[in-house]
Amino acid sequence: EQSYMESVVTFLQDVVPQAYSGTPPAEEKEKIVWVRFENADLNDTSRNMEFHEIHSTGNEPPLLLMIGYSDGMQVWSIPISGEAQELFSVRHGPVRAARILPAPQISAQKCDNFSEKRPLLGVCKSIGSSGTSPPYCCVDLYSLRTGEMVKSIQFKTPIYDLHCNKR
Repeated sequence: EQSYMESVVTFLQDVVPQAYSGTPPAEEKEKIVWVRFENADLNDTSRNMEFHEIHSTGNEPPLLLMIGYSDGMQVWSIPISGEAQELFSVRHGPVRAARILPAPQISAQKCDNFSEKRPLLGVCKSIGSSGTSPPYCCVDLYSLRTGEMVKSIQFKTPIYDLHCNKR
């Protein structure tokens, strides 16, 4: 029997490239540029009831797998059962970095303008949504609930990685 990590590697090699190219495994496969595993409040079923309905088979929250390709990225949910489900996909050029933003700590003085759109995914693509910034100088925020881009943040210098917290 395969270990959990061997199952993920098999999934990466066999399922993911075929799911979007529609080609059999004998032909050329899509190149994976980077991979990241994440535990985020997105997979906290006590905070996200929609997610709980999808993955109500166990108490353990599913692992999130982010895969960067030469032309985009995907986010997959991998529960303990191993039945992966795609949560998000974007194909608009290379993605340098992506992170799922944790829900902020809300106080009486602050309100969450994106509460109806959460969970949010920050994506640093080669060309931002505006198309006018230099390469990798823009972070687009996508709603994983609706799939739409909700905000674009421009920077003057290239972005190499994304880090985020509840503040």
